[in-house]
Amino acid sequence: MWLFAFITSFIAILIGGCIAWLLKRFQKEMDTTYAICAGLIFGLISIEILPEAIEIGDWVISFLGIFLGFILFKGLHSIFHFNQSEALLSKEKRSIRTGLLLMFSIAIHNFPIGIMIGTNLEAELTIPLLQTLFFHSIPEGVILFTVLMVAGTNVIQWLTLIVFVSIPVALGVYIGNYIRIEFQLLSAFLISFTIGIMVTVTVTEILFAAFKKSSTVKIVLFTFVGFGIMGLYLYVI
Repeated sequence: MWLFAFITSFIAILIGGCIAWLLKRFQKEMDTTYAICAGLIFGLISIEILPEAIEIGDWVISFLGIFLGFILFKGLHSIFHFNQSEALLSKEKRSIRTGLLLMFSIAIHNFPIGIMIGTNLEAELTIPLLQTLFFHSIPEGVILFTVLMVAGTNVIQWLTLIVFVSIPVALGVYIGNYIRIEFQLLSAFLISFTIGIMVTVTVTEILFAAFKKSSTVKIVLFTFVGFGIMGLYLYVI
């Protein structure tokens, strides 16, 4: 089962990356790309991830996870920043840093998803759970690789990153299958922890960069466009 979960996540994120590559042809301005990407992230969090965390946990656990995710981001930001001035960071270096932070947060988020799949191995639930994982991972791939393409990553690097992000799913399934008990509070905490990182990355690394290069009205407008696209996608699936 863990192998099927890994393959499902890998293929879905790869599809998301391919979609991001196709859309790149229609995105000539990076401020627009970043605004749409921010909207996609906000839509995924507010419509899908946060309600999921609250449903399996509670408000206290969720907000604690978000707060600690913010704290961890500040530490990771310091590590990746290396005391360099923001003005000295090239577009590629900024995108690499943002992509690594997003990749880290997505990998953490995938671990409790794997645990939930592993603790529900009844035959009638296997396909629906894998389908949920598949359609959930596609927008994550779009978001991640929209940022990483700005950094000039190649195909080998793409595949390596996808493997890294997909491993936590397989690990979670294996652990969930082995212990056969549900970790609802832990899952809720990890998911909320992810939200804290993703929101902070989106605001500080993506939106702030977009606002510096364009007008506020334009960035807000395209952020709502990205939010609407994600909302429509999640409604359709």
